[in-house]
Amino acid sequence: MNSQLEQVNDAGTRKEPGGPVNDPLVRYEKVTKSYGELEVIKGIDLTLHPGEKLAIIGPSGSGKTTLGRMLMTLERPTSGRILVAGESLWEMQTPLGKMIPANEQHLRRMRNQIGMVFQHFNLFPHLKVIDNVMLAPCSVLKMSKEEARERAVIMLDKVGLTGKLEEYPSRLSGGQKQRVAIARALVMQPKVMVFDEVTSALDPELVGEVLEVIKEIAAESDMAMMLITHEMDFARDVADRILFGAEGLIVEEGTPDFIFGQPRSDRLKSFLKRFE
Repeated sequence: MNSQLEQVNDAGTRKEPGGPVNDPLVRYEKVTKSYGELEVIKGIDLTLHPGEKLAIIGPSGSGKTTLGRMLMTLERPTSGRILVAGESLWEMQTPLGKMIPANEQHLRRMRNQIGMVFQHFNLFPHLKVIDNVMLAPCSVLKMSKEEARERAVIMLDKVGLTGKLEEYPSRLSGGQKQRVAIARALVMQPKVMVFDEVTSALDPELVGEVLEVIKEIAAESDMAMMLITHEMDFARDVADRILFGAEGLIVEEGTPDFIFGQPRSDRLKSFLKRFE
């Protein structure tokens, strides 16, 4: 386990023994991220294994979303490395073996392995639901319209929107829009999916329908997932492992039973009390 976690473990946090034995699909190595003088990620090491469902919880401003955005190549780390399937995300190797900053072609290729669903849906309002979901397979994967439509229909069925294919986003509820966004990410068949607080922009009565869809996908899929969430019951039900972060550090990690049943640090105990 990484040195940062060993340090916080000395202060009384728990590391869950065991865990996946296969090589990580995603690895952060001493990753930092600063905005000017503000350091929001402070030398984090973490892993995500193939098929693993990893929930990241913590207070607002703890750096959770930044971790996901760096994996999606929307934010560049200030230092450290992120590896996906053993290959550096933000660096590329020259024919002579030298590591240099990644160019756009490398980033695009790496990005195709990663899907992300954001807090806001970001659907194209002028495109129907089916066209929103077909767009990336056609434009990025160069898939034929027939194949892209077939795959899009399957994914929209998976999120319970078979009857909304020809609707425009303006005719959908917030929960339905978010489910379209999930289908749009799934249709690219990524190796890892990042869900970034996907219910935070929804009205409370719509939260359940979206979380239920993600639960079903998690149960049926062998795709790795990074679930950045403030929904504690959801994290407990879906995650194989949970990381609790605060002030840019990983404070505790372990199974849901350990994180919720036997929190060791005062930070985590205080955080969980808000949800009692």
